[in-house]
Amino acid sequence: MPQSWADFDMNKLLLLLFFASNLLVFPLLRANLYAQPKYTDPSIQKDPTGYKLRSGDSVRIIVQGESDATISTTINNYGMVKPAYIREIKLSGLSMVQAESVLVNQYKQQEIYSKPVVKVFVTKYTEQVVFLAGSVVKKGPYIFPAEVQAMGIVEVIARAGGFTDIAKKNNVYVTRTYYDNSGKATNTKTYEVNVEALNKGTLSSDSPQRFWIYPGDRIQVPERLF
Repeated sequence: MPQSWADFDMNKLLLLLFFASNLLVFPLLRANLYAQPKYTDPSIQKDPTGYKLRSGDSVRIIVQGESDATISTTINNYGMVKPAYIREIKLSGLSMVQAESVLVNQYKQQEIYSKPVVKVFVTKYTEQVVFLAGSVVKKGPYIFPAEVQAMGIVEVIARAGGFTDIAKKNNVYVTRTYYDNSGKATNTKTYEVNVEALNKGTLSSDSPQRFWIYPGDRIQVPERLF
């Protein structure tokens, strides 16, 4: 039996909708298929567990519902702070969540509050500084982003504007001071780094492919002799 014009038109409409939907969906599927993965710079080291509080950080400690217990303070050189109503406590090296848990336990143990809800916020991060001298475009301090633990030397020098034309790139000196747990300096070492080879990837297969720079390091780039 022949289809009615109404049935015929409905079939055509459904067919058109099918093709139209494919035209919209297929480009999206193709874009997702060829989308690049999230880029991670291998020359930057971050703590995979998140930011850890440091000496010099300015923090705000809030006990919810207890306005008189809210304080703003700075973590001292020993990593300690003095919260409201409880004894001094060490927070450096802890994440915000860990610091909150420690403070809650202290308020309970010292019987200040029975069910405290504590929040810790960083209001100002302490500067993590590397110093550059010699044949680099931008001499002086370079400040690491707050969440960065270490950075490859090639990346640090690049961010400082790169080498000058007379830089001796294969003999760069990095001076590093080591400290004990109390923050007292115990030793200082100077390393010689072939930054040119690191940058070009021409090191031998058993050599480290990057040299890590940490806050407090000093980078000295000598001039080459003509």
